Formats: sequence, structure tokens, C-alpha cells
Amino acid sequence: MRTYQNDRYLTTNKVPRPSRQQLERHIRDGAANSGNVRFTKHAHKRMRQRGITNPMVMEALRKGCIRQIPEPDIKFPGVKCRMERLVSGVLVGAVVYAEYPAPELVIVTVVNVGE
Repeated sequence: MRTYQNDRYLTTNKVPRPSRQQLERHIRDGAANSGNVRFTKHAHKRMRQRGITNPMVMEALRKGCIRQIPEPDIKFPGVKCRMERLVSGVLVGAVVYAEYPAPELVIVTVVNVGE
């Protein structure tokens, strides 16, 4: 993943923020290769609590959509998005940290949106 070494570049060279549709495509493309997806300990904990499996999250990333406006992250240069998809009767919401256009994705937390 990119880190603070790119901050100087990003602040001096204004990179336009991607649209919601561009972020959806970016997340779907990144999730096509499961090697690009990392889960935080918090995400695994929430998945166990809510009975959500890794394949369910991967399907939400690969076929889901962003329903809420993506939020810029204060600590890091990327954005947080929530990809949502109905999988096996559960409305899975995966909060993803993405640095556009890097293909790596970090799953921050997972929620059952239907609850």
C-alpha cells in the first residue's frame, strides 16, 4: 500500500477524486484477485460476531455497490467506502479502505446492514 511518501506528491499535484462509479469499478477490479484484499483484526472479529464468512465479503466486494458517499480518511490519503450486497440472505456491508488507483484493498470492518 502507498504511505505518507506520496503525500507531498498528492498535495502539490491535485489528483481529482474518483467518482462513486469509478470507486466501485476499482474495488471490483482489485477484489478480482484475492491477493489484493487484506482483512484487519477488527474485521475478522466482527465477521465472527455476525456470522459472515470470507466468501460472503468477497462477493460483496466483487458484485456489490456503494450506496453511501465515500469518506476521505483523515489519517491516510485514501477513502473509505462501504460496498453492499445481499449474499445468502444477509445484506453484507464491507467497509473498504482504498487508495485510488492502487489495487490493494483493506477491509476495515464488516456489518450486517439488515440488522
